[in-house]
Amino acid sequence: MKTQHSEKLSQNPVLLTLFTLIGLLPLHANAQTVLSRARLGGYAEDITYVTSGALKDQVVMMNGYELYAAPLQKKGVLTKVCKIENPEIDQFATGFTYVESEGLFVMNNDPHPNKLYFFDQTCASKGTRTIQYLNSSYRPAHLEGMAYIPQSSPMFPDHLMMVAWDDLVTSVRILILRRDGVQVADIARSDWPVQFTFDGGLGDVTFLAPNRLLVSVYHTDSLWTMDFNGNILSDPLATGGATGMGEGVVQMSDGRLVASNYPQSLLLFDKNLNRQPEDDRNDIIGLGLNLPNGVAWDSDANRLLVIHDTTVTPGPIGIAALAATLDSTTPIIDLSAFAFTRQTVYLPQEDIVGILRFGPAASDRAILLFSVNGTLVDQISLSPASLGQNLGIPQGLTYLPDSDEFVVSFNGILANQGFERQRLRVFSRAGAMVRTIDLSATGTGGIAGLEYFEDPNGGGGRLLMLSAVGRVFITDLNGNSRNPNGSLFGEFNNRVKLGLTTRNDLAAITSGPLAGAFAVVDSSGGEIVIFRLD
Repeated sequence: MKTQHSEKLSQNPVLLTLFTLIGLLPLHANAQTVLSRARLGGYAEDITYVTSGALKDQVVMMNGYELYAAPLQKKGVLTKVCKIENPEIDQFATGFTYVESEGLFVMNNDPHPNKLYFFDQTCASKGTRTIQYLNSSYRPAHLEGMAYIPQSSPMFPDHLMMVAWDDLVTSVRILILRRDGVQVADIARSDWPVQFTFDGGLGDVTFLAPNRLLVSVYHTDSLWTMDFNGNILSDPLATGGATGMGEGVVQMSDGRLVASNYPQSLLLFDKNLNRQPEDDRNDIIGLGLNLPNGVAWDSDANRLLVIHDTTVTPGPIGIAALAATLDSTTPIIDLSAFAFTRQTVYLPQEDIVGILRFGPAASDRAILLFSVNGTLVDQISLSPASLGQNLGIPQGLTYLPDSDEFVVSFNGILANQGFERQRLRVFSRAGAMVRTIDLSATGTGGIAGLEYFEDPNGGGGRLLMLSAVGRVFITDLNGNSRNPNGSLFGEFNNRVKLGLTTRNDLAAITSGPLAGAFAVVDSSGGEIVIFRLD
């Protein structure tokens, strides 16, 4: 394992540079102590069926960065298997499958569309293989589900399939790959139903014995059969009204079909593709707060506020109160009318909760303010029309209590993205943009989340920020990351110190036994971590 890890780093100059920079961080950067952590929720990105080894005859799902498995033939317990730990992976896999002829799993990773990642049933890495597309200049805009074609297939036996989106709207295909990553064919048709593209999107594919394919799409018309030429063979299958399908589908050895439904329910079909709802699974992972993408501290009630399920509309969209012990939760604000929201702040002097709305249209961008009983009491528009310029999608949000102002990070647009990602915009409570904080001296490539806190050493207000590739750093309220002596206020890597692959938002805990600590949520991994800056 050590040799493989070293070889990966030496072959990847970007990673080598990253780890060198981490190693060169000043010795006076803050230490961090993890106080507690918990899995808040889940989201199955893909499923597969295992035919050999310790997981034989079980359906296995990629849920966040972890594998979960369940024997469906006897309806056994869903159990956590292992966690994917790979320094090259900085985003959850959107597709994975079991390769029967090798006894290994393989997954893709959207930021690295030219690689396949192989690992065993303990999540130990077994190396990468380079994808060689038929057209050497082709690069998909997005990758989705994967599947294995068994050796019994009359077409492409012992090959892999992978869903690729040519763009994010109009064109998709199924790639046929050898196990060494060489593409040998693809399946694509211009007359595929609109549910495959702009009215949904192709999510996964599986081999359907003896000679067909079955695909799943992000639409209520979710499951379709086709031949290896892409010809649609049937109307969409009856799914019983499921509304969160598309991510995963696989056929078991007994001929039955399994399809995933949000967040990680498993829906069963008999070998004739008729629903078997009596055999379905509806497991809850963690506390059922799926895709947590915002957190705040309610100092009046000594509790965390977590926004969840807001990016996948079939979920129970809302804000929940989470005990500081991370073991219980209570819904407090229903956001079913406010999808496309994230980030959370709390205004203690008014008992108000604020969140960011980033879509679906540019005109919907706003800071939304709710009372804790769920009433929308105010909003600050962040639309291009209101701002007089297009700053892109709002990413991060924090509140400055002393000045009654909000600080927002934006993603920018193509014309100004590099510039805007190094800026923070400060808004008054009335909605006027009052100033800009320049972060260019920090070298950041963008801010995903940020939080205001008071320097415990009396230095005044500070901003703790989540930047790219795991970087977390501190500035003053003017964007300076160093004090007058040139020393960093604080900087660390959350992947190394907190064990988080991705992260979305922060909260400073200002009251109770945990006062002075912070909470951070990882939407992709469904996790929350409470830590201190020592």
